[in-house]
Amino acid sequence: MHAEPFDYRRAESVADAIELLESTEDGRLLAGGQALIPLLKKREAAPGTVVDIGGLDGLRGIERTGSGIRIGALVTHREITDSALVGGVVPVLPTVVSKITGGIQVHNVATMGGNIARAHPAYDYAGALLASRARVDIAGPDGERTVPAADFFRGICSTCLGTSELVTGVEIDAVDGERCGGYAKRKEPASGGAVLGVATDLVFDGGDRREVTSARLAANGLCGSAVRLTAAEDVLTGSALSDETIAAAADAAGDTLDESDVLDNKKASAEYRRALLGPYVRRSVGKAVDG
Repeated sequence: MHAEPFDYRRAESVADAIELLESTEDGRLLAGGQALIPLLKKREAAPGTVVDIGGLDGLRGIERTGSGIRIGALVTHREITDSALVGGVVPVLPTVVSKITGGIQVHNVATMGGNIARAHPAYDYAGALLASRARVDIAGPDGERTVPAADFFRGICSTCLGTSELVTGVEIDAVDGERCGGYAKRKEPASGGAVLGVATDLVFDGGDRREVTSARLAANGLCGSAVRLTAAEDVLTGSALSDETIAAAADAAGDTLDESDVLDNKKASAEYRRALLGPYVRRSVGKAVDG
């Protein structure tokens, strides 16, 4: 199937992109195109204008900041997994991104900004950003703002972005201590998206990876948007890590979830997703420690 006809405009700057979005009632941004183009071809999206921001060099690059790192919105999956800077500061992020399906062709083109702006519950970035306390930089007609990842994602394919706003980057702080990241994912057989994906961000007091000073876990695919597994975090934080502690965290993982929030659709039932949660928490934490 082919897309409905649309006007194509190539933005020359972030300000130009915002102006182009403001001038149309049904404009859509094009970055790497891995989310938008399939929607256009299936006619699930039919914008009057497509605004291409793929040439904006100001949205590229990974840089160290005073508190950690900043990743530009147009940074690709491949650039994140290849970056020693990202891996050193926030290891959960490249670990999660490496599990995105699509192979080298997708990873060389798809962008972080496009992925999180789409906010599909089966996408993988959201859990990593939530677990690592990331902040999302946004630009729009009223200027720039920065919001915590927890406030950015609002539900199924829904974010806090206004109609003329765009993601410009993501900021993540470094931490004191040894930081480890893990991800365990049950893939949808057809799409490779997450039926359930559990991202783990652990900080240890020493190099022996025994005493956990901070634990943050977040699940993709479980609810309409990524959700923290705070009951599991409470078990792990301040503990001496052991098989028994990990098992207790896995058992507690769903204790604070509202049953009505768990997705129940043709991809997987709510019951199945809940049954996966404990085992995948155990795998994710184990991968963080072993990694």
